[in-house]
Amino acid sequence: MSHSKAKTMFRELLLWECLFLLVVSVSCTPPADPVQCSTKDSNCTVTNSYGMFPDRAICRAGNVAYPKTEQELVSVVSAATETKRKMKVVTQFSHSIPKLVCPDGQDGLLISTKYLNRVVKTDKAAMTMTVESGVTLRQLINEAAKVGLALPYAPYWWGLTIGGLLGTGAHGSSLWGKGSSVHDHVVEMRIVSPAGADEGKAKVTVLNETDKDLDAAKVSLGVLGVISQVTFKLEPMFKRSITYVTKDDKDLGDEAVTFGKLHEFADILWYPSQRKAVYRLDDRVSTNTSGNGLYDFTPFRSTPSLVLALTRSTEETQESLRDANGKCLNAKVIVSTLQTAAYGLTNNGLIFTGYPVIGFHNRLQSSGTCLDSPEDSLITACAWDSRIKGEFFHQTTFSISLSVVKSFIGDVQKLVAVEPRSLCGLELYNGILMRYVKASTAYLGKQEDAIDFDISYYRSKDPAAPRLYQDILEEIEQMALFKYGALPHWGKNRNVAFDGVIQKYKNNKEFLKVKNKYDPLGLFSSEWTDQILGLRNGVTVLKEGCALEGLCVCSEDVHCAPAKGYLCRPGKTFRHARVCTRAN
Repeated sequence: MSHSKAKTMFRELLLWECLFLLVVSVSCTPPADPVQCSTKDSNCTVTNSYGMFPDRAICRAGNVAYPKTEQELVSVVSAATETKRKMKVVTQFSHSIPKLVCPDGQDGLLISTKYLNRVVKTDKAAMTMTVESGVTLRQLINEAAKVGLALPYAPYWWGLTIGGLLGTGAHGSSLWGKGSSVHDHVVEMRIVSPAGADEGKAKVTVLNETDKDLDAAKVSLGVLGVISQVTFKLEPMFKRSITYVTKDDKDLGDEAVTFGKLHEFADILWYPSQRKAVYRLDDRVSTNTSGNGLYDFTPFRSTPSLVLALTRSTEETQESLRDANGKCLNAKVIVSTLQTAAYGLTNNGLIFTGYPVIGFHNRLQSSGTCLDSPEDSLITACAWDSRIKGEFFHQTTFSISLSVVKSFIGDVQKLVAVEPRSLCGLELYNGILMRYVKASTAYLGKQEDAIDFDISYYRSKDPAAPRLYQDILEEIEQMALFKYGALPHWGKNRNVAFDGVIQKYKNNKEFLKVKNKYDPLGLFSSEWTDQILGLRNGVTVLKEGCALEGLCVCSEDVHCAPAKGYLCRPGKTFRHARVCTRAN
């Protein structure tokens, strides 16, 4: 088959994928349990939903426990404390990319919150809801709606547990009120942590808004103990009105600074190589406004495994052929198709008839129907399910202060001007999602009002294989982290984003004091959490090819792929960057 015919065929396959997603409703197999044991609950491995950590480490544990009540949880922690055994908490779906869930050594204990999944109580008058930490975001949203209440801001993917999203500082998009970080709407938390013999080797601590320790516990990385229950302050149910508006991105730097202050749930989708930005005009409206809209984000729907395999093969071929034009053409097809279908918004739950889409908040704030599932097949799946040949990607996600975000956007635009096709690859993953986040009181929360840039892009199954435009993506990453002091999302990113990160948090010493107070023996700590908290040497791994996977910033050619023509060179616009560049 000729090169041109192959490209045409792959573009057609990608187009068929988009069309299939828009017109077919299918159910899928749920994600696999992240913990797999060779014998019942013993000799285990743990991973994330993507099947791989940034350094491709295999994380082992001696056992896993599945407590069903707080009392059982206390017993589990007590027994492990008695023997000074390392512990880590694992959630039902395990969506964090870094190794937060890895215990040290092979005899560690995993504590799963899979069955701590009940709503404990709802106080409609006080507008509060108390849930166990294994409750999913979807459960919380739906249960609150049943009594006319709403969690005002939330991540867009509902397959997260409450404990997991709090531990990593997950958020939606808003600068209004208390802001979009879910942890800033917590009013009480119960934590089970190690204790002395006089307290039975484990204790339950109840923290509320009068306790300063809550500012450490709200974003804890899992190093204080196990979150047992969480109480949220909710709001009366309301409706929203959503309209997407597409513009040229030439004024994006100026508009990004002010847009979040104009619309409560504003966000921006940026397609840099296409020179387009899509603005989400999203605000509250009166509950008697007509409309029963629904958000079922297209990339979060079930997808046939065959389609996913063909799509992945397409991108692998484009990478091997260095077919930038093919990626750009496919990206235009995907973006155009998603825009035509309003990204999964419908006016009545069935079809999209036009903007604005108006509906109740619980039907518009989050989605993830690929989790709806029979148990018996892998015919359809979430696109990133590691059991099939599907998406496999790096995710670079960081927050940049509103005070300097215009300059950062301008620097990215300069890079695109130098290499116009360089960011088509991330547009295959729906571009750069820009969400607004507000400064938080949490010690490890956002330090300033900022915009969070969420970037997903191709990752090879071969860690020694460089990517198309490897240098451009590395330069953006380093520019954000080193030139603009960006804060990485705790639950995403490659190793380089976490090197020395704790120094960016003004209350880092206070956090470490609370950590030592709740877990003085470090039983809930690990090599990884000690590294990112500055208690051990950093997360950089210097070895051949380390820069290709973000394990290091290259300082020598061998950190790239010299045999394949990729050498360590300065960035194209940010000259302090050191990136793996393909030599001409």
